Amino acid sequence: MRKLPLVLALTCLLPLPLALSSSARAAVLMALDLRQLVEQSDYVVVAKAVDESSRYESTLIVTDVTLEIVTSLKGPARPGSSLTATHLGGAVGEIGLHVPGAASFTLGESAVVFLRHAKRGAALNVTGMSQGVMPVLGTGSDATVESAGSGATLMQRDATGAMVEMPTQPARKRVLSDLLAEIDQLVRTK
Repeated sequence: MRKLPLVLALTCLLPLPLALSSSARAAVLMALDLRQLVEQSDYVVVAKAVDESSRYESTLIVTDVTLEIVTSLKGPARPGSSLTATHLGGAVGEIGLHVPGAASFTLGESAVVFLRHAKRGAALNVTGMSQGVMPVLGTGSDATVESAGSGATLMQRDATGAMVEMPTQPARKRVLSDLLAEIDQLVRTK
């Protein structure tokens, strides 16, 4: 009897890929530039993901990620303290939920993270879903940051105000210190 819920879940999910074209994605997000990420966030930090746990929130699975703060660029977090970021998706027991375009973290790795308070309660969500997590690659003066926003179709407004899909761009790397200086300038001019 224990395997029945998993079998039912898989049976319900199997037809879904057949109904989608090979280029279809389930997540469509409004593209956010760096200024918008900073403005819409209550916290902007460089943090290391140190722990995660998934749970049910109503009928959805969410994952709480404990972030150890390395550098705080916006918000009251201080280096050495921690914040918990909650994002859609994860696994509870044998049941999993994958949300294209959702934020994701790699335990033990650092990222520049943009967080905002959820509409209800004190929980922190990643601003712009996957757009709000920029993995840090390397260390010291050689550290770079990977562009964010993977796993989703990003939309923008054209000159007439109509919503159009942004052209797909290859992953872009930036020097971490340059990105942090730009974020610091945006925070100061707000």
